[in-house]
Amino acid sequence: MGGIVSSVAPGSLAERIGLRTGDELLAINDQVLRDVIDVRFAAAEEHLVFRIRRGGEEHTLTARRRYDEPLGLEFERPTFDTDIRRCNNRCAFCFVAQMPPGLRRSLYVKDDDYRYSFLFGNYITLTNLTEEDRARIGEQHLSPLYVSVHATDPDLRRRIFRNPRAPDVMAQLRRLMEMGIEVHTQIVLVPGLNDGPHLDRSIADLATLHPGVRSVSVVPVGLTKYHRGGFRTHTLEEARRVFEQVTAWQDRFRARLGVGFVYLSDEWYLRLGEPVPPVEGHLQVRYGQVAGLDPHIAGAALEGPD
Repeated sequence: MGGIVSSVAPGSLAERIGLRTGDELLAINDQVLRDVIDVRFAAAEEHLVFRIRRGGEEHTLTARRRYDEPLGLEFERPTFDTDIRRCNNRCAFCFVAQMPPGLRRSLYVKDDDYRYSFLFGNYITLTNLTEEDRARIGEQHLSPLYVSVHATDPDLRRRIFRNPRAPDVMAQLRRLMEMGIEVHTQIVLVPGLNDGPHLDRSIADLATLHPGVRSVSVVPVGLTKYHRGGFRTHTLEEARRVFEQVTAWQDRFRARLGVGFVYLSDEWYLRLGEPVPPVEGHLQVRYGQVAGLDPHIAGAALEGPD
């Protein structure tokens, strides 16, 4: 199966060679396409042969791509071979599990797909990666990725994920570093669960992988009235302690690494009435997302939700 074209940009290569909305793009230069990542890599060549299906019949279109000429294709879905990869964890504070009933089905999808992490900056857990996935990440250099860590202590992380088979995240991150993959990490902080000394350990552990691990964002747990996990949000006093704990780490990292490395999301500053700091170089954590990064090959959209 290929990708169904949803739009063709005016003045693009796709329009020039006659690709149309509704065409199914099957292959480029005989490379079978699993997703838009494959499309972007395959279409980087100068001479291109597109195999498409239109009206039940296969056709071949050829093109010579001019320097910097946009391909100009959008697809109905970013992935062609399979649907989005689902999460195999059962975190009690998962925002999807806290959604009210009666909404559209797509809002209840618990995604955990490394391709969406690369393309759109979605955070993933790495708990469902296969060896084939890792090989592809290294081969196509799908960097940076965005990883929800929550805790580096393996046993605590398994408790948080409610997944006894969750692998050691530090070992997984080291493998990514060995392939030259950079990672932004996230810790969703839950009072009495992964804060205090557990947070200190997680920050210290992740710092040993800098600069491969480029940042750590610390985000307060968000709970809705549909939450059933028994957790609670931070009191003002607890939030102040987290603020002081993380800013102390930042001071050390700025002296040692030249960057803050660990960043509090905006919610902490707003809750405590503290001024939100200016962007440090190219990093700012906004609602758990690292925003303002230089765009990589996929043009990942890294701005957090409004």
